[in-house]
Amino acid sequence: MTVAACNLTSMPRGFPLLARAFAGLSMLVLVAQCSNSSALAPETTIGQAAAIETSAVETTAPARTTSSTIAETTTATVEPTTTTVPETTTTTVPPLVIDPNCPATPHAAVIDRDRQRAWLCDNGVALPEFVITTAREQPDPGMYPVFAKSMHASSRFGGHYSTMTHFVAFTYGKFRGARIAFHSMPTWSNGEWLQPLESVGDVDRRGESAGCLRVLPDDAVRVWDWLAKGDEVRIIN
Repeated sequence: MTVAACNLTSMPRGFPLLARAFAGLSMLVLVAQCSNSSALAPETTIGQAAAIETSAVETTAPARTTSSTIAETTTATVEPTTTTVPETTTTTVPPLVIDPNCPATPHAAVIDRDRQRAWLCDNGVALPEFVITTAREQPDPGMYPVFAKSMHASSRFGGHYSTMTHFVAFTYGKFRGARIAFHSMPTWSNGEWLQPLESVGDVDRRGESAGCLRVLPDDAVRVWDWLAKGDEVRIIN
């Protein structure tokens, strides 16, 4: 070690200068290397960061998913509706015909002794017929006005007592002078009919009445309600 020092001391004067120059050059090269390393380092770091960033973006970015929503098609089956049109019912109403036998008054009645039928009249138009039982010869054919109405009446003809209702008188008998009228089928004192109701209207029973017109109970009500005092009753035969 001493020898070296001595040798350095004994070195020529220009050698130390050369050594310093070499050392300075070496420092300059080192500094340049360091500078290059420092300059490269950021690039590497930035590149790596970019790579990392790019990788992060590529890795963490959610994949784009295309969702196609297809609406379900619902098919509704509509059952056909059948509308039933009610059949048209045609009721044939017979035309009103003026009956030449009917008096041209609002309310009247006609008696046909040959057929044992009678009918009411509405302003000359005949209403439905109803059955009757009459005397054989009276009253005579002609026109008679209603002159009395009694809800209840009685008779002692032939010595037998009977009662009747809805008595509508329009004339008098030509033999005894008793009132002649429409009335319901008479009943005996025991409540029996003078003749069976189903026999009313039978032409073979004409003459069983002394002069009045026996009618069924419901028809007696119709005559009572229809005829008023002054209305005409016509006997055609």
